[in-house]
Amino acid sequence: MIIGSMNLKSSLLDSDSHLERPPADLNAWQDIRGRYIPFQFVLRLSPEIHRKLDSLSNGVFRGSPDFDTLQACSTYLHETVHWWQHIGSTAGFVRSMSYPAQSHVNFKHLRHLLRAAGPKKSIRELGEMLPESRSPETPGGLANTIVNNHFDIEFYRLLTHSPAWAQEVIQSPYFECIGHSFAVTYANVLFVLASTCDETFNVIPDPRPWEKEFARLRSSKEEGFYFGSDFKLAELGVREIFEGQARFAQLQYLHFVSNGKLEWDAFRSAGMLKGLYIQAFEAFLRGTQLAWPPSINHPTVALFMLVCDIATNPGEGFPMPLLHPAAFFTDADPGMRFIFLCSAIANEGRGLTGAISSYSKSEYYEIADALTRPLLVESPQTIADTFHKWKSESESLRLLMAEHQKFDFGPRNQSVRLLLAHFLSFYSDKLTRPEVFCWPGAWLAGDRLSSDIFEVFERHTALFVNKADDDSVFPRMVTGKEESLVYEAFNSFYSFNVTYDMTRQWIVTPGPFKYDYGWLSLSGSPNDYKGFADRHFEMAYGIAPDSFEILQKP
Repeated sequence: MIIGSMNLKSSLLDSDSHLERPPADLNAWQDIRGRYIPFQFVLRLSPEIHRKLDSLSNGVFRGSPDFDTLQACSTYLHETVHWWQHIGSTAGFVRSMSYPAQSHVNFKHLRHLLRAAGPKKSIRELGEMLPESRSPETPGGLANTIVNNHFDIEFYRLLTHSPAWAQEVIQSPYFECIGHSFAVTYANVLFVLASTCDETFNVIPDPRPWEKEFARLRSSKEEGFYFGSDFKLAELGVREIFEGQARFAQLQYLHFVSNGKLEWDAFRSAGMLKGLYIQAFEAFLRGTQLAWPPSINHPTVALFMLVCDIATNPGEGFPMPLLHPAAFFTDADPGMRFIFLCSAIANEGRGLTGAISSYSKSEYYEIADALTRPLLVESPQTIADTFHKWKSESESLRLLMAEHQKFDFGPRNQSVRLLLAHFLSFYSDKLTRPEVFCWPGAWLAGDRLSSDIFEVFERHTALFVNKADDDSVFPRMVTGKEESLVYEAFNSFYSFNVTYDMTRQWIVTPGPFKYDYGWLSLSGSPNDYKGFADRHFEMAYGIAPDSFEILQKP
């Protein structure tokens, strides 16, 4: 492919997707070319990127566009990888489900507290004002339970996101221990999934027997499982791994689409190899004791991307049974898994360092199996096979996938149904084409790109996007789906999303409710956002937010 001048432009390449939540001022995004915010589930691109992609008549990654458009394609790939990470990896999916889990775990308690103490905000402040009580029948006991449930899951997200949060978490009066945060998060994610699609725990692991095991670990003072216990964290978390994985997929794409002409020096000059984007790769090189490779098209880079894939797809507890409770938080933490995998390569896997050359399915499964076997953790193929079997062994999941096929989801826990269906669909394709998701930059450029690869990519592009001329959220029109059903699913999904945020505010945010939902629609007014949020909050809890007494600390 002849693409003429290859001048890399930061205006087509920058990203800022590592933020958990967006800044309140939407104007702060104007210099960002691409972003994916987990809580919003939206893939946003700058107007310039949109215009470049819209100029492609044959679809993204097809045809022979100019090099500026190829750079825009690389940014689109980078942000799509972030969508995959949150909807198509087990660690990312648990994070995505942790937002609804925080509301679902407290739903009955919240309704009970309304009857016992009336509508008061915030519950955290209410608990601090009331006499201390652990009785679930008293307002103080209910407030304590609700706030602790919320923070147990919040701490899981923070500790796995980045070790930079560790000190703040440890100092919180609500922090029990890391093992407790992992157990509470996973258990409540599984409860949400089961209550939505598998009430008898036919295929989804049943977390109810876990409590006995964790109580034993607590009483025996097992490190990480009792109050005040020390614990170890890796030097990086999903923040660093996710950004490294997305950036190196982008670099591989630009390398292959340029026929190998773009290499490290060009990307360094463009500012693409600094800070957050290479922290995981530098940690990988230190841990494996490997040198910086001479080319992007090198087995070392391919192995790094496979390690990122395995690290962010633990199987313990989800989808596999919890067999080793004492090792749970190290087996399930992406950062710790990343470090263990690097050590395994350095100590026992030197023969694997040059093994990946064709980016093939056989290389993926063979090397992944060789890396996971000595660590006694599930291989990617075992995990993918398990999810595939779920759909054949569960009638309720078969019905869910039928809903997914039509894009017509039932009203009960609709947002959970939608995300679970997409997760299972993603894993079905990953079972058969894992190499495409591990090394997308190598498969979406050059001779490897084919119609079936393009179709796999298209099936798993983000569901919710902005437009070139409007930074509101829009549903992506899905080929073969009725437009009315797509919009209905979109509206229902965000009604749940906003209610989860309002619930979070009710529990932990002081002062009046805030309606910072301008990111949903730039054409709406503050009264529109408030009306939308209030209506769905009242449908969930039976009371309007305006009825709440706003507590003030004495």
